[in-house]
Amino acid sequence: MGVIDWHPIAVAAVMIAMDMLTGFAGAAKDHAIESGKMRAGLWHKAGFFGLIALAAVWEVGSVWLNAETAGAGVSVPEIPAVGAVCTFVVATEVVSILENLCVLNPDIASLPVVKRLKPHEPERPGIAVEVEEDETLPKGA
Repeated sequence: MGVIDWHPIAVAAVMIAMDMLTGFAGAAKDHAIESGKMRAGLWHKAGFFGLIALAAVWEVGSVWLNAETAGAGVSVPEIPAVGAVCTFVVATEVVSILENLCVLNPDIASLPVVKRLKPHEPERPGIAVEVEEDETLPKGA
């Protein structure tokens, strides 16, 4: 380890681009292009690239830290983090691309592998995060 393999990153980047293109094409077909949804989608993709960057830093950092602390008896696990994160990103994008392709060609929705996918419900968020305000801090802090 130590040198990041760029192949998984390239595959993830291509899948992200394909999702964006097929999503835009589906929105254009339905005459539903909305800049707000496009911005939200871009932030979502930026999060994926942030995860990939974090995994890359972990992989390189673990090698460097372990080299520095070799005699101390402490080590950071060296895991294939980039490959794992890129696999997650690719799997997520495959599902999204299939959903977009169903918008472009409804016949695709009848394929056995696509029928097994759970339909996306944008109105029902999967995770909700709330932040409580601290009364001791000034407003906006």
